[in-house]
Amino acid sequence: MDVKDLDKLVAADEEGVTITIYQKTGAPYLAADGTESTMTVLGSESKKYKAAQRQVTDRIVKRRRATVNVDDLERNAVFLAASAVIDWHGWESGAKTLPCTPENVQMLLRVVHIREQVEEAIRGHSDFFSALSEN
Repeated sequence: MDVKDLDKLVAADEEGVTITIYQKTGAPYLAADGTESTMTVLGSESKKYKAAQRQVTDRIVKRRRATVNVDDLERNAVFLAASAVIDWHGWESGAKTLPCTPENVQMLLRVVHIREQVEEAIRGHSDFFSALSEN
């Protein structure tokens, strides 16, 4: 492995990858127009995701809690996963398209099976690297 190529691999995490989000049944969620609902997710080495990790760490260190608060852990997991979502398609509220804002993303990622898919994509370097190797 030529170490000069490592910069390309890390840079791929800044591009993100679009994933289809699936229901617990295995069927994809669908937009009102019948297309699959998707999210575009950055990788774990992206600047935005690493900055969110630092924010979470700073919060924990500042609190200096000896006990673990499950609600805090859940909020931190949602915040981290949401920090990597840069775009989406097919998410609505009523008859209106739901904009991809940090608040809306966090609301949706409180649903555990959705957040798990996003977290897997964040960590799924093979998706990012395979896209890079095709170029």
